[in-house]
Amino acid sequence: MISDTMRIKKAKHLMQQIRSGWDDLIELIRSLFDSHVPRVIVGWTAAVAVGAFVIILIEGKDGTITDIFSGVWWTVVTMTTVGYGDMVPSTTAGKVFGLGVIVVGMLLMTFFSATISSILVTTRIKEGQGLTKVRYRDHIVICGWCQTTDELLETLLSTIHNLSFNVVLIADISTELAEEVITRNEKLKLKYVRGDWTHEETLKRAGVQNAGTVIVLPDETLDNPGKMDEKTILATLAVKALNSKVKLLAHIMRKSNRLFLQRAKADEVVVSDELTGYLLATHSVATGVPHIVREMLSTEGDNRLVSQEIPSEYIGSSFKELGDFLFNKGNILLGLTREENPLEAADILSSDTSALDDFIKRKFEEAGMDTSEKARTNARLNPARDTIIANDDRAIVVMRG
Repeated sequence: MISDTMRIKKAKHLMQQIRSGWDDLIELIRSLFDSHVPRVIVGWTAAVAVGAFVIILIEGKDGTITDIFSGVWWTVVTMTTVGYGDMVPSTTAGKVFGLGVIVVGMLLMTFFSATISSILVTTRIKEGQGLTKVRYRDHIVICGWCQTTDELLETLLSTIHNLSFNVVLIADISTELAEEVITRNEKLKLKYVRGDWTHEETLKRAGVQNAGTVIVLPDETLDNPGKMDEKTILATLAVKALNSKVKLLAHIMRKSNRLFLQRAKADEVVVSDELTGYLLATHSVATGVPHIVREMLSTEGDNRLVSQEIPSEYIGSSFKELGDFLFNKGNILLGLTREENPLEAADILSSDTSALDDFIKRKFEEAGMDTSEKARTNARLNPARDTIIANDDRAIVVMRG
């Protein structure tokens, strides 16, 4: 059943790739028609019509080109310098006119090829500079370049297995660094968008309105952790205004700002160095625990902590039965996770509303958003062995290899 789920994911991803390719083709055609191509097509059509009409007049009844179809055929073949030789002018005047048709055809073909090449080169340059519009769907958008970004991309790369994600990076980095990151993460189909991820125009270029997941990282160009978190909150509000259904993960510097991110409808909030104190303490009093945690969370370990769908035949079974099934496959079941019902923002917001509370509420109203919280993830570590597996549960598993 797990293999069936993987096949469904692959099929869904293939459809996303086809749709993305189709969108790129439409955009290329639109670019062509916004350039000189329509004029080239009109000029080409006019040259073919004139050439066919004139060659028929020159050749007359005694020549080999005497009807409209023959005239058009000869003109097209001559202008493209194909030269089948199945139909040639029999008169001197016709041959001289043929030389002129060849020259005109070469000029039009050169101009057409140069136009196409110019469009493709310009598009490539703009992509390298992060100025093009991304047309991915259900992709991952990473906002910000910091010391965590490289590790994040590496982890995504190591966990995709036989699938490939479409990933967009929004940052303000040099073209050389962007090209290096794109080359290093080629399997992620990574595209770069330059700009400020709190601005709606930049987010739209990254296709946030069609994204599946958005990850907002701290802006390390700011020298103050508080300012970093403020930018993260603004980015969260901007993203949710464009796509209220997107799954948004936020990385903040200060634990005290977690509540503000929850009010801004962030689905998950990660605090910088949140586990540092725990790991340092357990190193001294519980030797070995930090090593186990590090291996489960590392991309290089033999055992990895993952979330996976539960086979349908185990829905309604007990936690013990599911654990035995996974253990026989070499994996260890640690817990269950599910999305809880939405919470109301009123349950979180204090009655003594702060200036930041007023600011967030005002942003909600400007974006046309309600103040209810989106579903939150409820993770249950090592629940009772007789816990019944529900339809919306997912398994948290230590997977070997």
